Amino acid sequence: MDSALAQVAWESSLVEPGHDRALEAYARRRLGIPHMTVRYFLAAPWVARAVVDLHGEFGLLMKLDQRTADLIGLVVSQENSCRFCYAIVRSTLWLQGMDAERIRRVEQDFARADLPARAQAAIGYARAQSRNGPAGAKAAWRSLRDAGIDTLEAKEIAFCVALTDFSNRTHTMAAVPYQPAERMPEQPVMRLLRPLVDRVLRKHRERGRPAAPVPADPSLPYGPLVAAFAGSPIAVTLQRTLGEMWASPYLSRRCKLLMFAVVSRGLPCELCELELTGALRREGLSAATVEHMLGRLDAPELDDTERLLLPLARETLWYEPAVLQRRVRGLREALTPPQLIEAIGVAALANALCRMTAVVIAAQDA
Repeated sequence: MDSALAQVAWESSLVEPGHDRALEAYARRRLGIPHMTVRYFLAAPWVARAVVDLHGEFGLLMKLDQRTADLIGLVVSQENSCRFCYAIVRSTLWLQGMDAERIRRVEQDFARADLPARAQAAIGYARAQSRNGPAGAKAAWRSLRDAGIDTLEAKEIAFCVALTDFSNRTHTMAAVPYQPAERMPEQPVMRLLRPLVDRVLRKHRERGRPAAPVPADPSLPYGPLVAAFAGSPIAVTLQRTLGEMWASPYLSRRCKLLMFAVVSRGLPCELCELELTGALRREGLSAATVEHMLGRLDAPELDDTERLLLPLARETLWYEPAVLQRRVRGLREALTPPQLIEAIGVAALANALCRMTAVVIAAQDA
């Protein structure tokens, strides 16, 4: 299948794949087949687990149908020009039996792709949240409700957009090779194995079930976002991912907070920024210092690592893949491999959460 992203420039891989038998086995159990990319993120284990776990098909969605979730992944990956994720989703749809011509119609104009109105509303919302951030998401939320989509399903749509934004940025920043995924439908052996592989993948997909509320750490941001998904398995996964991120030792908590704050300021997400600046005050920074750091991405109080990573966080908001990849390549001499992978994960997660927080919490409070 000809790719709509065929002209997107993509650098050679920035990360050497690692080896961790336990994490690789965990990824294979979740997916049903060897995971194509988890080895690129093993230097920071929480990032590797997030790359595996932040997928709706692994028991996270209770209302949203998986086909619509896959289509959301396709259009958001196209918006973000992530050649790897885009190729994976196209191949997934192909394995499920969607022919190449219909995939092209979705890519070119989803409004004319013979999709149900609810799916079209979900895709329209997905583009707004990913392309325009919180402001776009707020404006598009009404279209979801007008299409008859209830609050829980709408929040699951917002989550699917966010996890695709996360996956797009992790794989783009690491410049994970896209060619194997892109060529999959062209390989004769894959054409023969198509029904078998589809059955294996379907066997490992499961619907979400109601989950008990999870306690939030009041000293850290995003507790209200986790609470907005109370009763959903999404809350459990978000809380676990956030907990592992804040606890990971490769970057300081202050550095992570600052990266999140840069993303929230740039989108902007005022709700996120209020939480994050409060957390930075608890780290000992004055309001004036925080404002200086976020406004100029520099300040005497920044350490060397923070001074490198705040501009990176800003660049992940909207980017050209090859330009962003060259920026990451330039950091390899200054950061250890675990620090680099953790920085990739933090910037990607910040973009994911800051893009959906305001609208999800507003829906919860409505």
